[in-house]
Amino acid sequence: MSSNPRPQFKSSSLKRVNEDTRFYVDYEWWNESNIDLKTYLFTRLGIGQDAEVDSGIDEIDMVDPATGEVRRVDGFQYMIQSYFAELPEDFFTQTLFVDAVFCVLLANANQPMSASEIAERVDKPVDMVIRTLGGPTIYQGIRPILEDD
Repeated sequence: MSSNPRPQFKSSSLKRVNEDTRFYVDYEWWNESNIDLKTYLFTRLGIGQDAEVDSGIDEIDMVDPATGEVRRVDGFQYMIQSYFAELPEDFFTQTLFVDAVFCVLLANANQPMSASEIAERVDKPVDMVIRTLGGPTIYQGIRPILEDD
């Protein structure tokens, strides 16, 4: 009999990512990384060349279209959401995969989207979304929500 006890796993670490798993951009990942989100958006994704950028707005009132609830949101995040929401559909299919997913989530106000929904928006197979974003490497703060059942 072995003197080594069996490792204990948290139930969430055993969850598998599937087509119904929802993803979101974790802003804490950006805060902890050595990459500045605003700089990344302006340089890598070219925001600012085509968009009117007023980064001096701290917060704005926004009405949730689903609930009618008014809430305060970060002005920069709202500007980014508006920018990506107005891009043509083919932008998401012609951009690098991870960048496209990142932009789709931001255009959706960072409301979690399922792997199936993301795959449809970026015109890629759902298994590509699952394999790329459901693994141990976190790309651009995109994380799965592994809910306890």
